[in-house]
Amino acid sequence: MGLLISIITINYNNRFGLSKTIESVINQTYNDIQYIVIDGASTDGSKKIIEKYKHRISYWISEPDSGIYNAMNKGVDKAVGDYLLFLNSGDYLHESTIIEKIIPYLGNHDFIIGKAQCFPSGVIGWKDISLPFTLLDFYKGGPVPHPATFIKKEIFKHYRYDEKLKIVSDWKFFLQTIIFSNCSCILIDEVISWFEEGGVSSNSSLCEDERQQVLKELIPEKVRLDYLRFLNGSEYTETNYDTFFLRLRKYKYSRIIYIISVLLTRLISLFKRSACFSRKYPL
Repeated sequence: MGLLISIITINYNNRFGLSKTIESVINQTYNDIQYIVIDGASTDGSKKIIEKYKHRISYWISEPDSGIYNAMNKGVDKAVGDYLLFLNSGDYLHESTIIEKIIPYLGNHDFIIGKAQCFPSGVIGWKDISLPFTLLDFYKGGPVPHPATFIKKEIFKHYRYDEKLKIVSDWKFFLQTIIFSNCSCILIDEVISWFEEGGVSSNSSLCEDERQQVLKELIPEKVRLDYLRFLNGSEYTETNYDTFFLRLRKYKYSRIIYIISVLLTRLISLFKRSACFSRKYPL
């Protein structure tokens, strides 16, 4: 028996994508896979789909939970594999041989990080990331593609997903483990999974709010403000500017000013990489 891989699918009312996710796992050419499906008491018929494939699923449960990260932690509790891989329903493995292809890379590192291809756009995300990751990489965004990352099981003895957060707990998990605990990583040139665009993580306002909350929790204030100045300019001071600017969207006439400002900043960002902060302001 080789390395055991635990693949964990989290499902929330995604009946149309769930079958494809499950089939992408159970059709793998690599045999030593523990497949876990955690369903948040879906009401759209997802449970019937899970039952259809239950003879190919190692463990599944359908019950209410307190959010996606609570469901992920449930999956961690049941996982016995050497490495874990998380796929939300709607995401799916890139090809039937992909687990077999990455096995030679596993064993010596805490994180094995591949690429994720976004759909429906077809864009390969995270293709420009490079090691070593630094704290600044996490300030700029999310450098680690969760559905394309194999995580050594041992790490979960010390860290879990923060269930108080709605959308950036995986980002916090990687920040804590890779930056603060110096866990080892390698990048591999393989597309591991297809990643569905437009999920909850696309809420850029909430995402930014939660990230700032995490940074305040984990990093001393003077260090944190220095990093913000690196990104936003030497004259930066921490204010509620972001909150004020985003609130402009709610009002009829100021919304026009908001949209024009964002569009102009995005235009500038095409020529000046330093203006990439415009991405956090949705239209």
